[in-house]
Amino acid sequence: MTITDHKNYSFSFSMVDIKKIDPSPYQHRKYFDEDSLRELGASILCDGLIEPIIVRPQKKGQFQLIAGERRLRAVKDYTDMTMIQAKIADVDDLQARRISVTENLLRQDLSAIESIEATIEIIDVEMGKEPEYLTVGKTPLERVYKLLSKLHSIRVSKNRGSHVSKEAEALLHKFVQQVESIFKNLPKPLKWRSFLTHDLILLTDIPSNVQKASVKHDLNKAQTKALAKLEQVSGKVFHEVTQKGCIPVKDQNNPLLATLALNEFSAREIQAFAEDLEKTIRKNDQKKDTLQQEFSTQIKVAFRHN
Repeated sequence: MTITDHKNYSFSFSMVDIKKIDPSPYQHRKYFDEDSLRELGASILCDGLIEPIIVRPQKKGQFQLIAGERRLRAVKDYTDMTMIQAKIADVDDLQARRISVTENLLRQDLSAIESIEATIEIIDVEMGKEPEYLTVGKTPLERVYKLLSKLHSIRVSKNRGSHVSKEAEALLHKFVQQVESIFKNLPKPLKWRSFLTHDLILLTDIPSNVQKASVKHDLNKAQTKALAKLEQVSGKVFHEVTQKGCIPVKDQNNPLLATLALNEFSAREIQAFAEDLEKTIRKNDQKKDTLQQEFSTQIKVAFRHN
């Protein structure tokens, strides 16, 4: 039976062969914890699939995944099931992308980086209706960042009483209300200027290796920024910390610190570790410089005596 829901697309429910489901092109999750997938697989075997995955029909009897990759992976890798319950949606590319990013934003286990990426995707989907917007940049991140930065710059200029060109006024008038409406109607509403200032910098200013580590260890925004400081201070120590998943802290008054996972350290603690390391490196460099100077002086004195 085909149904049309409040999202204005038709769908039906059916059991689908997992071998006939192709990956989603809209999936932004970069890291899947295998232990968590194993637990989810065991739960599905015991209690069944509580929420069906969402797919759409493709050619030759295949389906394309729209939402539910974690559930699908758990079934494929950690159960002996060959069929999975699916919501089969009759949607086009734009609708599929909108469903996917909305489902992502509603997930509780989304990391800070993944949440920002999902927000960018849904903004890009909605703004993509405007041909002028699509010329702003080549990627969703570039387009969203450039548009929000431009709107922010124009608004700041107007608030200061500075001269604003007619073109800038037209851009502000055309896009700002639409942008505010999109952010207001997100699954988790945000203020667009706050998103530009506090969230987007995690993708524009922080190295990709830090972003990947943030996703892997499920860090929040403040922890990610602190981790970026550590990477800046020492790439070697950053690599060791992110590989082991913890900070090497020795505290006799609190032995539990040594067993904490990386995401259990506060941003302030990660920042303090980075700053202490920076001081240590600076002192060691100063000692090396002093020793080199003393050695050079000794060499000069030795030559004079000869």
